[in-house]
Amino acid sequence: MVGEAGDIGELLSAVHVYEPDVVVLEAQSQAGHVHELKQVDAAMVVIVSDVDAVADWVRLTQVNVGALVHSDDPEEELVEAVRRAGEGTGYVSPGLSGALLRFVRATLPRPLTVVATHAPLTSRESEVLQLVRRGLANKEIARRLGLSEKTIKFHVSNVLAKAHMASRAQLIASAAAM
Repeated sequence: MVGEAGDIGELLSAVHVYEPDVVVLEAQSQAGHVHELKQVDAAMVVIVSDVDAVADWVRLTQVNVGALVHSDDPEEELVEAVRRAGEGTGYVSPGLSGALLRFVRATLPRPLTVVATHAPLTSRESEVLQLVRRGLANKEIARRLGLSEKTIKFHVSNVLAKAHMASRAQLIASAAAM
């Protein structure tokens, strides 16, 4: 260990002075400093204390994060994370791997054509789906089709259920994947 920093300014100064190969960060204190952390020219090991805040620590992967470790993991996990980050091979500790997989599954769009449905889309649902995929809001779709906004919401809800998707964004993303 060559240095210690109490805040992002001290960290950037210490990295400039000591030029370390690996920097160890606590995610809760650094998640809001992604822009500043991009200036760090070292592999980073991020220590995560809150498994439920996956989105916060995944944001840190926008910088040179080489490893993620849970604060409750044994010391050997941190040692392994530092070693692997320094080698550039990457590492996610067992204490975080499940949370990371759940986050990825929840955020990645599932293509509409790959998911089997139990009921085919009606012609009106197909028509609404095409307009959703063009990025139109429910109000605009309702105006174009001469229907109420409430009816459009109903059709969008049916399409989402039949496609096993949770959001309009997934429907739009699935169109891009086709």
